[in-house]
Amino acid sequence: MQLTFDPIINPIILLLGISGGALAGFIIGRGKLAKTRSTIHRLESDLFHSNQETLEAQKALVALESRLNDQSIPVIPMKLNPTKENTPKDKTSKLKDL
Repeated sequence: MQLTFDPIINPIILLLGISGGALAGFIIGRGKLAKTRSTIHRLESDLFHSNQETLEAQKALVALESRLNDQSIPVIPMKLNPTKENTPKDKTSKLKDL
């Protein structure tokens, strides 16, 4: 007794299988494309914001440099309140306090 395999191909089932596979591939590809586009959009917005922060910092630096270049005295004052002066006391006044 010999076993034989007779493949019977139903054209309707074959057509449904091919159509289903094509539809599934289209949906999966569309999902990957949407995910890639959203990733690109997110990265572009992150890059835009980082460039904007860099430009703001550069603008502040240029403003600070222009303020320092416009000063008549080239030394930056260390005191926060220049009107209040701390004058050192004499040795004699220190001795009187004791």
